[in-house]
This record gives sequence, structure tokens and C-alpha cells, in this order.
Amino acid sequence: MKRWLHHPLWAHGPAFALWVGFVVWFLSSTSGFARAVPLQIGLDGTPQTWGSPWAAFGLVAGLGLFFLALGILIDEQWAMQESRKRFNLLSLLDEVVLGLLITIQVVFLRLASEGADAYAVPIEWFMVGLGGPLVLGVLVEWLRPYRPSSAIPAVAAVGEGFRTKLYESLARGEALTYWDVQNPRYVSWLSIGVPVALWVAAGFLVATSVVAASVQALVGVLLLQFYGGQRTRVDREGLTIRYGLAGIRIFRCSRSQITGIRIRTFAPIADFGGYGIRMAKGVTAYYLAGRSGVQLELEGRRSVLIGSMHPERLAAVLEALTGIPVQEEVNS
Repeated sequence: MKRWLHHPLWAHGPAFALWVGFVVWFLSSTSGFARAVPLQIGLDGTPQTWGSPWAAFGLVAGLGLFFLALGILIDEQWAMQESRKRFNLLSLLDEVVLGLLITIQVVFLRLASEGADAYAVPIEWFMVGLGGPLVLGVLVEWLRPYRPSSAIPAVAAVGEGFRTKLYESLARGEALTYWDVQNPRYVSWLSIGVPVALWVAAGFLVATSVVAASVQALVGVLLLQFYGGQRTRVDREGLTIRYGLAGIRIFRCSRSQITGIRIRTFAPIADFGGYGIRMAKGVTAYYLAGRSGVQLELEGRRSVLIGSMHPERLAAVLEALTGIPVQEEVNS
């Protein structure tokens, strides 16, 4: 039977128990809360805005569920990408966030009921509300079983027709340009959906703060520039990586700098902590999707890992241009 999740749900038990405990405590204590509680606290501990206890509860409970779901998603991706058992620090995200949110909110609700003028959280509350779930989170991550995943990407062989045309083109001295594009759907959503939301919010905000609205609108314009994803271009001069609509160049190397080429499969989250431009273990990685790419060893520079949906073709083009044979695939 196919396993539904590689990362067990019980590993999120400490964070979920904390969330349930907060909900039960709030619902059983509503009669003792003040009619208005602080929703925003200044740096000096004095309330800036007030509202209903239910507003404070809804904010914390809603954010808590969001981070629980986010933790499940991230940890599942981590577990699916594991080639061996590793301690996943990201698994503690939900315990840390929920511990902070709930501890602060519980203390503030209690202080509001007591009519306090200034609000601060005693360190002993953090030790219990944050430290307790964090210790349990570390424990369950150690106890989490390793479940091998079969989702390791297969790298296809390059067809002889592709190689033949490539070498014939080079022999005739023709101009050669090879494009490799990574443009996953989430990039389109982030580079279009988020800017639109920011611009709409800026339209409502402009009446109260032109500066804040302008900043939001500018951030939206900047995010829009990532539409189009990552584009890797190889020509007779070398290799260039550009991002987005504006074609912002983020990497360039000449073919004479390349000293080694190999196809590599890797775990984006476990090996590099996410997607985008990442640095780890002496390697700078550029990728937006997938689990395979071409790693280049460069003279006098850090190694570079370039994510690709067709790494075998990208490697073959670089091999033809440089004369350096592609090494055997290396799994991280």
C-alpha cells in the first residue's frame, strides 16, 4: 500500500497540543477576560491599539493553524528528499512560532484582565511556553523514523540525434545558443498574485499614508520582475543565468573557467534549505524547481549547481563546448 506521508503527523504533536491547549483555555476562560485587550504593543510595553479578546484569539489561532500546515508541508518535502536520516531543524518551526504567539497572547490576556498599564512577558513564561514544546519537538524529531522515498528523479540519456546535430553545428562554426528554463507555476503566482494584492492594499492605504502605500506599490513592482523564472543561456562564450522579466544577470562564467562538469541529483530543502539562490558546502546553487541539475567546477571560483529540468542536455552542450567529459551522476 502506498504511504500517504513520509513525515509522520505525530511528529507535529507538540505544536498541535499547544494549539489545542490554547483554544481550550481561551474558550473556558472567556467570562474572565476584559472587554477590550491590547492588539498592538509599543516598544515601551504600552498598548497602541485595543480590540475584542475574540479578535486576539482569532489572530493567534488562525496564524497557529497556518504555521502548522506550513510545517507539515515543509517537513514532508524534507522527508521525501532525504537519502539518509538527518536532523531537520525546520521541523521546529511550528513549535517556535506557536510557542511565541501563544505565550505572549496568554500573558497579555491575563494582564488585560488585571488592568495592567504596561505589558511584558516574564522569562519564566517563555521557558515553559516556548522551551517546553521546543524540547519535545527536538525529541520527536530524533525519534522520527527514516522512510526511504522512491521520488529520486531519473536523469534521461541524451539521444544520439541531439548529440549529432550539436557536434555538426559546432564543426560548421555556426552560432550556438542553448536555453534551459525553469519557470514553475508557483513563481508565476508569486510574481503576479502577490504584486496585485500589494497594489490593491496600497490603493486602500494611500488615503492614510502615501509613503507606506508607495513602498507597497514599489515592492509589488520589484516582485513582478521575477515573472518568467530562471533562464540559463549557453553559447560559445560561456554560460549565463538570468532571472525574470528584466533578464537580471545573476551569474556568468566563460567556458575557459569550467574545469569539471557533472550531473547531480540533490535535496533542495535538506541540502540547501530551500529554493532560489542558495549557498552550502562550497557550492552556490541556482534553481527554482526539481531535484537535478548540472554542477560546474570553476577555476578560482566556487562550484556552481544549476538546476535544470533536462540536465542531461545542458551537460551535453557544455561537454561539447569545453571538451570536458561529463562525470557520472552523483546523488547527494
